[in-house]
Amino acid sequence: MVMIPDTETIQTRFQQRNQRFRVIHYETKPASLAVLSDFDGTVTLTDTFEYLLKKYAQGNWQQYDEQYDRGEITLREVMNKQGAMIRVPEMVLVAEMERVIGFRSHFDKLIAYCRINKIPIGVVSAGIDFVINDLLRMKGWNHLVKVYAAKAEATPNGIRFTFPRLRDKTSLGFKDDLVRFHHSRRRRVVYVGDGRYDMPALKLADYPFAVKGSRLAGLCRQQNIPAREITDFQEVLTSIQYDIPH
Repeated sequence: MVMIPDTETIQTRFQQRNQRFRVIHYETKPASLAVLSDFDGTVTLTDTFEYLLKKYAQGNWQQYDEQYDRGEITLREVMNKQGAMIRVPEMVLVAEMERVIGFRSHFDKLIAYCRINKIPIGVVSAGIDFVINDLLRMKGWNHLVKVYAAKAEATPNGIRFTFPRLRDKTSLGFKDDLVRFHHSRRRRVVYVGDGRYDMPALKLADYPFAVKGSRLAGLCRQQNIPAREITDFQEVLTSIQYDIPH
């Protein structure tokens, strides 16, 4: 005589069998960290904008840096006034920087680590975007790291900049605005820089880094800002790997 199990028994056996083959669904955890780096003098060993000003600018471009230091003009005004002094074709500017540029070591390792660990990484620069993009292409990094910079156009009347719209009305410029944006997404920010124009962003960053011997490092010491001084990106990477939770 064949015993037919009742409905309750069948359901119990079915549930037990499925327990062995249960599919586990993992939720994608939002990135809790973002890495931002200045380009000129940070990713590169030379400030490309300053180099081109020294070589090609017609007039006293340094006066605008000094006016910024005194709080008389904004970063946007500095870039517009200095850019107007460079009346050289784009291809000439790009070729010159390709000829002379050097890069701070181990930036490629930082990019690779961030991509593997799904940490947003970006270059944020007050430089000339077509120069930055060309140099990133030269290293094979152009599709690996996002560039945040004003759109630059070389014209007979100088370089013209079109600036990104600020997301936060309290931001001083697009560098600190990007830090505020990541904070609004509940991400802590690593910021690496070397110059005066990095200060507003670096002050907001959770993990500030300044290139050793740079103007920014000196300003941080003067203002008692606890920025870690670095000589290459391996030091930044090591801190992220072992000291910074993410």
